[in-house]
Amino acid sequence: MKKRKERESYMTEGEVNLTPLIDCVFQLLIFFMVTTVFIEVKGLVVDLPAPGEQAEEQQQQKKDVNILVSAAGEYSVAGSRVPGSGLAAAILGAMDEAKNKNIIIQGAPEATHKSVVYAMDMATSVGAEQMAFAVEEQEATQ
Repeated sequence: MKKRKERESYMTEGEVNLTPLIDCVFQLLIFFMVTTVFIEVKGLVVDLPAPGEQAEEQQQQKKDVNILVSAAGEYSVAGSRVPGSGLAAAILGAMDEAKNKNIIIQGAPEATHKSVVYAMDMATSVGAEQMAFAVEEQEATQ
């Protein structure tokens, strides 16, 4: 009878000790946290104004170079229409005339992304220091 009790008590002690497993998991976690490299990707910093933030007269007083992009992909620099091939030269001339390297790009709501990005690239290639994007306030339809 005594032998049977010993065997039952031996069988009930089948619990697994999880402490070494938890220690290994924490060590792996610490290792991965320490060896992880966080890469900071630099992008284009864009300062979008809120609608109605500045009036058009205030923008003209600043003497910034305005680039208008129409829905058809046509460009206007400082009020004069410019073909896409001559955009860089027109921007450079307008920056020299205004003695300012700040650019304001205003795209029509129907303008393609491609034509606005092309204007940004041309402005960057001729040495524009800062770029801003103007938005037109849309009237609420009731």
